[in-house]
Amino acid sequence: MKKLLIFGTGHFADVVSYVLTEKMGCKVEAYTIHGKYLSNACYQNYSEFAGREEVHSASYRGRPVEAFERLEERYPKEEYEVVIGTIGKQMFNQREEIFRQVKQMGYDIPNVIDPTVSIDTEQIGEGNIILANSSIEAHCIIGEGNIIWQNVVLPHHNHVGNFNNLAPSVSLSGYSKIGNHCFVGNNVCIKNRTELSDYVFVGAGSYVSKSVAPNKVIVPYRSYELPGKTGFDFL
Repeated sequence: MKKLLIFGTGHFADVVSYVLTEKMGCKVEAYTIHGKYLSNACYQNYSEFAGREEVHSASYRGRPVEAFERLEERYPKEEYEVVIGTIGKQMFNQREEIFRQVKQMGYDIPNVIDPTVSIDTEQIGEGNIILANSSIEAHCIIGEGNIIWQNVVLPHHNHVGNFNNLAPSVSLSGYSKIGNHCFVGNNVCIKNRTELSDYVFVGAGSYVSKSVAPNKVIVPYRSYELPGKTGFDFL
């Protein structure tokens, strides 16, 4: 593995950093974000300093934070890989945009797979983040740039496209498919031979029993309070 850089300095970057350093034993050399977001004074007006060698003091988790636009100047692609440590808005279009920019710059984007993950397929793209205790069985296909949170279960013959976010404890059945740029919330269950098309949003706790067209939103039946009842009436 090459030396590691992480794009992002938010909460998700912190999660990814912990997995890399504390669970996988890797060393993160630096973090990077777009220059206009650096709070350090020497980067407040990025255009003023373009092309100059500035000594920065911006840091995150004890490591330097570099302007993304200048990354190649200090961190050659032959020696470094870039992990995408940001989720991104707009149904993960921003995550894909950063992914493509990093690839255009010539950097490799490794998968980050928690050591507790059970994974029995070799059909997996790059730039995926797969977190603790998830299970991906044989004959599954995983694309690129996905975020798969804790305890996700992907049994046989599932197909997950690109730049999806599968929240904790999502469970698919066999021969089901998730397209691209989908969000699947906590504890969602997807029936076998069911397909989510691109840009589908599935709210937490939903049961998806039939295929869903692009850009649709699926939510479960609402929870509501029982008037006049307390927990002592049931337990």
